[in-house]
Amino acid sequence: MKQVALGFRVWAIDNNGHFPMQVSVTNAGSMELAASGVVFPHFLVMSNELSTPKILVCPQDKRRAYATNFDSGLTDKNVSYFLNIDCDPGDGSSLLCGDRNLTNVAPSGSRFVRIRNGSSIGWTKELHSGKGWLSFADTRVEGVTNGRPGAIVQMQVGATNRLAIP
Repeated sequence: MKQVALGFRVWAIDNNGHFPMQVSVTNAGSMELAASGVVFPHFLVMSNELSTPKILVCPQDKRRAYATNFDSGLTDKNVSYFLNIDCDPGDGSSLLCGDRNLTNVAPSGSRFVRIRNGSSIGWTKELHSGKGWLSFADTRVEGVTNGRPGAIVQMQVGATNRLAIP
C-alpha cells in the first residue's frame, strides 16, 4: 500500500499537484470515470508510477488475483484497495486508499461508501482479522484495529468522501 501511495504522490507531482481522479481523461487522468465507482482505471493511468499491477493486490487477499500487466486484463478483481475519489492531494491527512474489506456498506444502487468527518470505519476479518490499513495523501500508511480510537476518520468539517470499493 505504501508503494501505491507513493505512486499517487509521484503522479501528482507530474500533474500540477492533482491525483488522476482530479485530472480530465483528455489530459491523461481519470476524472470522468470517477462517477462510475470503478476503481481500476485510476490505477491504470498511473501504470508508469506503479511499475507492476502486482502491488494492487494485498498479499493477504486470497479473493483477488494478480493482473499480469497493465495493458490487458486489469479489472477491479485485481485490486485489493478502496480509493477515496475525493482525496485532497494538498492535505497530507486526507484519506487516499485502504483495504477493501470494510464493514461500512454502500447504499443500495451505489458503489460508494460515504464517509464524513468523525465517521467510524471497520473491517471484516477477511484480510487482517478485524484490522485494516489506510494510506493518506502524504504517503503515510497506518494500521487500524476495529473499535480503537484510530478507527475514527478525521476529515475536514463538512467534507464527504466517496470511497470506491473494488
